[in-house]
Amino acid sequence: RVLVYVEGPADVSALQTLLKPIVDAGRKQGVGINFHDLGGKAPILSDVPRRAADHLHSNPEDWVVALPDLYPMKAYDGTDVAHRSFAELTRLLRDRFDRRANKIGLGLELRRRFRVHCFKHDLEALLLAAPDGLRQRLGTKDQLKGKWRLPVEDQNDDKPPKYVVDDLFKKYRKKPDKYIDTIDAAWILARVSLDEVTRGCPQRFAPFVKELRDFAAKIDPDAPAPK
Repeated sequence: RVLVYVEGPADVSALQTLLKPIVDAGRKQGVGINFHDLGGKAPILSDVPRRAADHLHSNPEDWVVALPDLYPMKAYDGTDVAHRSFAELTRLLRDRFDRRANKIGLGLELRRRFRVHCFKHDLEALLLAAPDGLRQRLGTKDQLKGKWRLPVEDQNDDKPPKYVVDDLFKKYRKKPDKYIDTIDAAWILARVSLDEVTRGCPQRFAPFVKELRDFAAKIDPDAPAPK
């Protein structure tokens, strides 16, 4: 099995929809890929390392993935989970995981099975990477050029992708004109190509997708690439 911990229910529904080809491919290989909503970033930072170590201790064939949003980061300044980059976020989660792993005697080989990925901002970056699907939901023929930064993972911290999508719904959508992430994200992503979204989000989402494909194919992501 592969357990992926995310921040909320919108992440679960969106990823289940967009990643269905990978989930289905994994199922054919006997690999179950499941997404779990922890209700926010803070629970992932505080609880997932312990959960992962305990789970792998009892289920040594599984993989556990932490997939929080990287931003916001400032909210954690001055706390024991402060981080200012993906590298620091990874180190924080792995250090907490290793402390728990040491306590329960988890072997070094099994520790590789805890993986850290992230959305650079939030899941709405995936929608900006799929403008055709977004236009369908908005009900507009506007090409939406210049409405957000490219690449889409480089949005301003003060106006992350979700803010961009909120504004687009208010401008273009008739009724209802409010973006509802648990409904609209999955609707849009059901109508777009996973490859298109991955190409549009090469920084943080593409590495996660690549690793998930490996899991689905029963390929060890740390194995040397074939020559």
